[in-house]
Amino acid sequence: MDANIIVILISLALFLAYISGMLFTLTKVPDMVWMISFGVLLGPVLGLFKIDTVTNLIPFVVVMALNLLMFEAGLNVDLKTFRESLEKSGYLGVITFTLTVFVIGNLLHYILPSMFTITEGLLFGAMIGGTSTSTVLSILGCIGMINSDASEGRLFLVLESIVTDSLSIVTTMTLIRLIQMPDIPLYEGFKDIGFVFIVAGVVGFSMGVLWVQVLDLARNRPFNYIMTIAVLSISYISGEQLGGPGAGALSGLVFGLTMINYPLLAARFNLKQNVRVEKRRLRAFYEEITFLIKSMLFLFVGLQLSFTAGHLLIGMGLAVVIGLVRVASVNVTNMFVPLSQVEVKVSRLEFSNGLTALVLAQLPRLVEGSHLFTDTGIFGNLIAPIVITTALFGTLAGPVLYEDKPGPELTPELIDDV
Repeated sequence: MDANIIVILISLALFLAYISGMLFTLTKVPDMVWMISFGVLLGPVLGLFKIDTVTNLIPFVVVMALNLLMFEAGLNVDLKTFRESLEKSGYLGVITFTLTVFVIGNLLHYILPSMFTITEGLLFGAMIGGTSTSTVLSILGCIGMINSDASEGRLFLVLESIVTDSLSIVTTMTLIRLIQMPDIPLYEGFKDIGFVFIVAGVVGFSMGVLWVQVLDLARNRPFNYIMTIAVLSISYISGEQLGGPGAGALSGLVFGLTMINYPLLAARFNLKQNVRVEKRRLRAFYEEITFLIKSMLFLFVGLQLSFTAGHLLIGMGLAVVIGLVRVASVNVTNMFVPLSQVEVKVSRLEFSNGLTALVLAQLPRLVEGSHLFTDTGIFGNLIAPIVITTALFGTLAGPVLYEDKPGPELTPELIDDV
């Protein structure tokens, strides 16, 4: 591995991510679409960078992205605020995920039997079964909504994306393990999912409580929040060792949720309550770290893409199927828990995949026993077009389809105030 190339790529990723943010403001095309496009241009098209030069770096970026992604999601969960939306979002998340896995899994096995066994089809469905929190916020930023609508839609969809991210990660890890050990029946693998959630909850909560106490004792000391990354890594490793694949990332989610909601949890579990966590500083710091990791991942995804016109067409077709499944999921959810008009409208328009799907698509080629997969590259080659298509639909078509009534645009400042 050439150290100079790595330094250049990291610097380039940050620079292009900054440019992509400005392009999003001008065009409403999501920054991740620009970043992946830049990667394709620099790699497969112009041949300036070869993915072989960063092969050894990709596993590190994938693990860090998965860990920080879930930790940041936990930091965004205010239990007091989200409590009212939990039931609706939970129903929608579980129904959407289940239908997507079943429909996409069986469809891929039926139309592409030479590339997808039934288990691999279900694995693909699990990877794209959730929505992306960051993409949700980007899409809501493009839809003209009045203040009350913005608050209602944001709470509902962000919590749903956290639910589906958790399901996607655990189910993907479980199915990968089943492919690695084909003698184990499918139902046996899914019996472990409950155990994974329990272990992740215990590890993440314990580490979060402990670290909040340490931060309180070391208040005003420099580098406190950078040290949180070390503790987050310990939480990830502990979860993986105790609960198995998927428990580490979920431990990060619970770790972040515990830190940001410590006062509420302390009162409930009779813990020390006069402890202060600087929430704004904590979120701001990890947004910067996550920005770095996401920038590198999106660029690397573009560098290694080798999809053909056929992959592109299949990916776009699957995106249409996902959209239809989403409409059906919203209708089914509305039968169990009544949704407001705003919730129905925005949830039908917002079904975009994002960082989680792209991260999970890298796992088949990184895990032990990758030779047991029919084609490890097919996951990334099909998921990238799906991510791009669903994101473009949400940001470009979503505002047009939503616009029934005039309302001010949901600006970043308004998002922060919601």
